Amino acid sequence: MAFRAGIAKSRPALACMIGLAVSFVLGSARLLGLLTASELALYDRNRTLASLSSSPPPPITLVLIDEADIRRHGHPLRDEILRVLIETILAAEPRALAIDLYRDLPVPPIVEGDQDSDSPAYRMLGDTITGDSRVVMIMKFPDPNSDGTPAPRFLKGTEQVGFSDLPVDPDGIVRRGLLYLSDGDTPLFSISLQLALRYLAKDGIYPAPDPNDPDGMMLGPVPLPPLRRDYGPYVRADTAGYQFLLDYRWGSRPLRSIKISQVLQRDFDPELFRDRVVMVGTAAHSVKDSFRTPINVGVSGVTTYGVEVHAQAVDQLIRFGHGASRPLAEPGWPYTYASIGIFALMGAGLGLFGRSLWLQITGLLAITATVGYAGRWLFEAGWWIPVVPPIMAAVVSAAAAVAILSVLERAERRQIAGLFSRFQGTAVADEIWRRRSEFIGDGDRPVARTVVLTALMSDLEGYTSASEQMEPEVLMDWINEYMSAMAELVEEHGGVVDDYAGDGVMANFGFPIPSQTDEAIAGDATNAVRCAVAMGKRMRELNASWKARGLREGRCRVGICTGPAVVGCVGASTSLKYTSVGDTINTAARLESFDKAQFISEAPGVVSRVLVSEATWLRTRESFEYVDLGAHSLKGKQAPVPIYRVMGPDRD
Repeated sequence: MAFRAGIAKSRPALACMIGLAVSFVLGSARLLGLLTASELALYDRNRTLASLSSSPPPPITLVLIDEADIRRHGHPLRDEILRVLIETILAAEPRALAIDLYRDLPVPPIVEGDQDSDSPAYRMLGDTITGDSRVVMIMKFPDPNSDGTPAPRFLKGTEQVGFSDLPVDPDGIVRRGLLYLSDGDTPLFSISLQLALRYLAKDGIYPAPDPNDPDGMMLGPVPLPPLRRDYGPYVRADTAGYQFLLDYRWGSRPLRSIKISQVLQRDFDPELFRDRVVMVGTAAHSVKDSFRTPINVGVSGVTTYGVEVHAQAVDQLIRFGHGASRPLAEPGWPYTYASIGIFALMGAGLGLFGRSLWLQITGLLAITATVGYAGRWLFEAGWWIPVVPPIMAAVVSAAAAVAILSVLERAERRQIAGLFSRFQGTAVADEIWRRRSEFIGDGDRPVARTVVLTALMSDLEGYTSASEQMEPEVLMDWINEYMSAMAELVEEHGGVVDDYAGDGVMANFGFPIPSQTDEAIAGDATNAVRCAVAMGKRMRELNASWKARGLREGRCRVGICTGPAVVGCVGASTSLKYTSVGDTINTAARLESFDKAQFISEAPGVVSRVLVSEATWLRTRESFEYVDLGAHSLKGKQAPVPIYRVMGPDRD
């Protein structure tokens, strides 16, 4: 009990211990990347919601090759068709044109044995592209799954090549873009950066070194730092090259687009291309050029075409250049792990001090809603803050605290049940548990308190002589039958058997849960007297049964006193007994044994006698008929004590 009491007094220390333990576990889990999936899932959700906000349409037009175009013009497009397409678009004066189609070889292929490695159509295509610096074509770096695809031969040594590679997260979602990679000799720009720089150049906006970050660059007024391995929701991510987070601001809304058939037939408004970025790419399922992105991650069977992903990146870089957007900022790892610790402490405190389950649930819901709303609001404001780890810290800490507290309370309940094991009835036991703070103190034993109760002492006359005449087994059955009958009556009348002593029963009314009002104390006294009267009736029934079995008959004396008594534990720590002591208990015992000789001399038909103190008489005189026996000296009492005898239906 001392250990439990110490824990109860030091709940703040226990909250700290739980908070630190949970912080260590969750912090370690995050370092190991075990929380990355859940953090990225929430990140995707925030990205999707952010993309739904209003924003001006990107200055980008897509020229798409769909399944109908493939059936009509074939795949890949023939060199002469592609050349006509490019010339038609350039005539409309776009700022930049990207051909998101691999073109490392002529189409159709050179006939085997032809001495000329390039067909006339391929050379004419090359002349068209190299003759206009606005045009950019793509290449792909080798990776573990492919050998890569080089740029067209006619673009070697030019600045009209951009790679199309995109970092794909382990869950198959594209959340990051690339600015440049190195082939081992020189850095190469991505297709999105190539297009954005061409568009921004007309506005006089160019990339520049970041004066505050030797590894970073500026695009217009906006610093564009390279993505760190442990940025935001990522843990030890592969950040090769110069990466940035894609914001997908335009979301799943369709960009302005047109089919190549319309362009080739010149069935379009030139304003669709003028002063814009134009991107030619495929939008056909038969061509495997699609990705899962945050804006479609929750939609089954829906992907984003590669040209659309690059268009989103171009739009983002143009906004950076104009100062209309900034990269998503984050507070860094100290804040992340500090938030885990803070919310772990909050959760532990809620679990330890929130005594109501509804309070704990409401508190956790409030923490979740507050952190979630704050994270969402800050995300819109351009900040990523950890949301999943602090919420998990609060929930796990609260659950751990509740579990630990439950274990301690079960031990406490077992201890209380042991102390009060003599008290019958679940209602009493439940009430003791509910009000356990009144019973259990800070030391090794329950609190000693002074209460007002009514003590009842009963004794079976004739036990001594019977014990000399009966066999031990018969005597034990005889006395147990009497004790059981009397104990049942005590319980039926709301009392509690405090002790058994030979042939005597000690019971208390208003114990162990004390009565607080005069009315309740009077009720305890009334119940005690009724119980004593019932004992006389039961004595008659027992005598009839004993007589029929040839056993000795008996008579009982009862003494009742109402007044203050001290309740608490007596005995050694290994054998404690919760009981009541004091003058009230002694007076009840003296009333029970008062003038035994006179009771013995009464008529044999009188099987019980109930004597009460003046305090009990004053509280019950309206309910019972009494005879005033006058004031008498009792053993251990200096002043005479008024004694009253209950005249009940058991009296002949």
